[in-house]
Amino acid sequence: MKIPTHTPKRARGLLRLALVLALAGTLVPEASAQTAEDALRFTERSPATGARMIGMAGAGIAGLADYSALFSNPAGLGYFRKSSVSGALNAVYATDASFSRTPGFSPVGLDEDASATNIGNLAYVYRAPTRRGSFVMAAAFNQVNSFERDLRFEGDNGASSISTSFLPFDDEYGLDANGNLDFLADLPFAAFNGGVIEFFPELQDRGEYPFLEAVAPGTTILQRGTVIEQGRMNEVSFGGAVEASRGVMVGLSANFAFGSYEFLSLFEEDDVRNENGPDDYSVLLDDGQLLEGFRALEYRQHLNSDLLGVNLRLGLSSDVASNVRLGLTLETPTYYTINEDFGAEYTTFFDVGRSLSYGGSASDVGSGEFEYQIITPWRVGLGVGFHAANVTASADLEYVDWSQLELDADSDRAFFIDLNRAIEQDYEPVLNTRFGVEYSLGDLLLRGGFAYRPDPLDVAARRSDGATLDRAKTFFSAGLGYRFQNQFQVDFGWMQGRFDNAYLAYPEDSLGPRQDDVLLIDEEVVQNQFVVGVSFFF
Repeated sequence: MKIPTHTPKRARGLLRLALVLALAGTLVPEASAQTAEDALRFTERSPATGARMIGMAGAGIAGLADYSALFSNPAGLGYFRKSSVSGALNAVYATDASFSRTPGFSPVGLDEDASATNIGNLAYVYRAPTRRGSFVMAAAFNQVNSFERDLRFEGDNGASSISTSFLPFDDEYGLDANGNLDFLADLPFAAFNGGVIEFFPELQDRGEYPFLEAVAPGTTILQRGTVIEQGRMNEVSFGGAVEASRGVMVGLSANFAFGSYEFLSLFEEDDVRNENGPDDYSVLLDDGQLLEGFRALEYRQHLNSDLLGVNLRLGLSSDVASNVRLGLTLETPTYYTINEDFGAEYTTFFDVGRSLSYGGSASDVGSGEFEYQIITPWRVGLGVGFHAANVTASADLEYVDWSQLELDADSDRAFFIDLNRAIEQDYEPVLNTRFGVEYSLGDLLLRGGFAYRPDPLDVAARRSDGATLDRAKTFFSAGLGYRFQNQFQVDFGWMQGRFDNAYLAYPEDSLGPRQDDVLLIDEEVVQNQFVVGVSFFF
C-alpha cells in the first residue's frame, strides 16, 4: 500500500522560506572546511623545496648553501661564496588507489591519477662584499605543497544508501499545531527540498518516525563517487644571514604563504535493478504534481579556499668540528586567513515525473562564503651535518605540538571554542625526521634521502570503521646535479610520498552519522614530485 504523500500544497515553499530567514547570517554550514583535518591539510608542507633539497628529502637544518635555506634554516645562507640566480620547474603526479571494507558494498577497485606542472622555485641570493665574515641576503618563491588528487569508486551496495544519512534526528525537526512540518535542521532541510527524504504526517499520526528516505532499505543500488582535489601552497621569503663570529651563522627570514585549494565531489546512486518502485516513495510538489518511484540521485559538493599567511623563521648554524655542523631553527606560528566559497546540490530523479533539485545558489542553505583564521603551532628544528672528502650527510628533527593548533572566526565563537578544545584533546606533539646525503664525483653530484612525518592524531582518536587508520607519511627521494666550472649548475630531484587515507562518502553534521552502515572508502595515495632546476653563480 502506498503511503499518502506528505503535507498540504505550498508546504515545501513555506517551510523553505521560513527556514532560510531563520538561518540567514547565523549558520556555519557543514559543507565548509573548518575542521582540524582540513587545517592540517592546508598548513602542512612538503619536507623539501628546490631541486637540490628535494633530492636530499629536505635535510638541511644544519646549514647548507642553497636558496632553500630560507625554507629550512635561513642561517645556511651565510655559507654562500657567490651570488646566484636560480629557478626550477615542478611537476606533481599523484595516484590514488581506492577500495573498501564496508559490509554490503562490493566495489570495483580503481586507480586514478592527477597531475600538475608549475613554476616551483625562483630565487635570488646576494652575497655582499665584506672584509671579514659573511653577509648574505636572499629572496625566493617556493612551492611548498600540492593538493592534486583524484579519487573514484564504484560498486553495488545492498546494505545502505546515502539518502538515509539525511534523515533528521528527533531534535532536528519540529511540527506545528496541525501536525505539519515547520522546522528542519540545515542538512536534512536541504535534502528534503531536493527530494532525497520526505515527510509523511500519516506516519506521525500512527506514532511512527515520520520521514522516509528515497531508497527503500534492503534494496541494492549502484553507487559511484568522484572526488577531485586541486591547488597548491606557495611561500615568498625575504631573509638574510650574517657570520656573527667565526664559523657561526645567524639567519632570519620573513615568509608569506599564499595559495588555493579546490574540492569537488559527485556522489551518485542508481536503481539499476529497478527495486524501488512508485509504491515505495513519492513526493508531492507545491503545484500538485506527484513524483513517484526513486530512479537515481546526485549529491554534489564544492569548496574553494583562498589562503594567506605570514610567519618568521630564525636560524643558527655553527661548525662544531672540522667536519661537523649543527643547526637550530625556530619558526613562529603562521597566521592564516582563509576565505571559503562552498556549496552543495541535491538532485533526485523519479520513475514518474520530473527530477527535483535544490542547491547551486549562494543563497541556499548549506552554501555561501565564510572567513576564518588558522594559527599553527611553533616549530623547533635541530639538525646535524657531516662533511668528509666527497660526502655531505645531514639529519633533521622537527618538533611540532599539533595540540596547539587553533581556529577562530568573528562569528560562531562557540563552535570554534569547542573545536579547539577537541584539537587540544585529540592531537599530540610529533617529531618529523629527515635524512639526506650528497656524494660528489667531480662535477657530478648524486643525492638521496628519506623523511617521515607521523600522524599527529592521538591513537585513541584514530578510529575509522572500527579500525585504526594511521595517516603517517613516508617520503623517499633521489637526485643528481652537474656543475659547469662553478658558474652554472643543473639539478634534478625526485621525491615520493606515501600515505593511507579514508574518505567518508556519506555526510555528517555536528550530531554525527545518521546510520551505522556508512560507506567508507579506503585509499592508498602515492604522490611523486619531479623538479628540474638551474642556478647561475656570479
